[in-house]
This record gives sequence, structure tokens and C-alpha cells, in this order.
Amino acid sequence: MNSISAISAGLAACCAVFAFADLALLRAERRASAARVQRGRWFRELFGRLTAPAAPGDFSALVDAAGAPGGYSAKELMGAKLVGAAGGLLLALVVAVLFAGGRTTLLVVALPVASFLVPDLLLRRRAGHRRRLLETELPIISDRILLAIRAGLPLGRALAGAAEHGRGLLALEIERADALTKLGESRAEALAQLERRCPLPEVVALVAAIRRADRYGAALEPMLAALAAGARADQQRRITERAQSTAPKIQLIVALLLVPAAICCVAAGMIAGLGGS
Repeated sequence: MNSISAISAGLAACCAVFAFADLALLRAERRASAARVQRGRWFRELFGRLTAPAAPGDFSALVDAAGAPGGYSAKELMGAKLVGAAGGLLLALVVAVLFAGGRTTLLVVALPVASFLVPDLLLRRRAGHRRRLLETELPIISDRILLAIRAGLPLGRALAGAAEHGRGLLALEIERADALTKLGESRAEALAQLERRCPLPEVVALVAAIRRADRYGAALEPMLAALAAGARADQQRRITERAQSTAPKIQLIVALLLVPAAICCVAAGMIAGLGGS
């Protein structure tokens, strides 16, 4: 057990050294001058390959759906996960050495795994929150784009106008895609990023309709009208489902709080009446 712990500690220490070196180089790259960045780029790429290889596709999609918190890419967050796993393993080994026992062996396995998976849980929670915000705003944005198209505005101006007059998350994402286009990015790539950051079926359908309109000149107004109507119907359905799920909770509160309180008031009055008689 001691030899296994020593080998594991050595591997964890090496992983931690490479991971912390990678994070330090990333921080230096963001704050240093262009010349200093150029000198450290080779080391950054080397440590990046050792500590944070290309992130899996599902993790990259999760990071995009969560909005890339902090501006970090999937590769950088994968490196942070490795740092957390290495730190968890070192902590578990220290605890195992100080408090020898059967349960410490389970801790050596459980703590690194938990440290590695905690970022995924946080990203999923953030992605779920973003999805709810997007679903709430989608009908309004769809109607604005449809009205702009019916008014004769070009597609790019319609999208920019919908984002300009919006205040929610979807408006910010459309504004981000429009800004990328103005900076020289192709509309196809900007729409692809919008689709990855807003993985809703309605947004995917909107992006597909815009691509067909750009490529084949297909009419966009019928698709937008159907999308806006479907978004409003889905929003009404979600509101109805939330209202139906709220009724049992209200009944539970009435049964557990209000009814006993009323019984206590009646019982107090009866007791007071009996005492006075």
C-alpha cells in the first residue's frame, strides 16, 4: 500500500507541475507583450499537449452551451479539471498517510474523481440556466426578426436590429454573431458559433433557414412565421406545466401549515371557553 501510494503521489506531483506550468504560461500570455508571448508560445504548446489535450467533443459542446464562462476555452478548462484531479489525489494521499485505514483507500479514488467531475456539474447547471433564458426570450426575438423581414430589411440588418432592441441572453448572442461578421468573420462561421452557444432546436432551425436563404435564395418569412408561432406555443405549454406543478405544492403548504394553524385557533377558543365556564 505504501509503494502504491508513493507511485501515485509521484505521478500526481508530475501532473500537477505540468498543469500549474500550463496555467502560469496562459496567464503570462494574456498579460505579457507580444514578444514575450512569442518566446513562451513553444513552451505553452508543449505543456498544453501534456496537461490538456484536445478536449472531447461532448465536453467542448458543454462548454459552448454554458457560454464559455470566463472566456476560457474547452482546452483550458480541461487543464483546470486535471489540476483539480491532481490536487484531489494529493490531498487524499496525505489523508491516507496521516489516517491509515480501510476507508482512506476509497478516498484516494473518490476525491480525484469528484474533483475531476465537479466542473462538468457546474457547466451543466450553467448550460441549463442559459437554456431556460433562451427559451423565454426566443418568441420575442423571432417576432422582431419576422417583422423586420416583412418590413423589407435585409437579413443582416434584421438580425442586428433584433439584437439591438433586445435585452436578454439571446439578443446578446445574436449581437455577438453580428459583431464577428463585422470583424471579418464569415456569416457561416458566426452562425455556427451561435448554434453551438445556443443549442436549442428553434435556434438550430433558424440558423438552417438563414443558411438556405443565403445559399439558395429560399424565402425566409414562412420559416420565421412558423418558428415564432411554435416558440410562443412552447412557451405557453411550459407556463401551463409550471402552473400545474405548482398546485400540489400549494395544497401541501395548506395541509401542513394553514390547516393545523386553523385547528389550533379553534382549539384555543374552545379551551378558553371551557376555562371561563
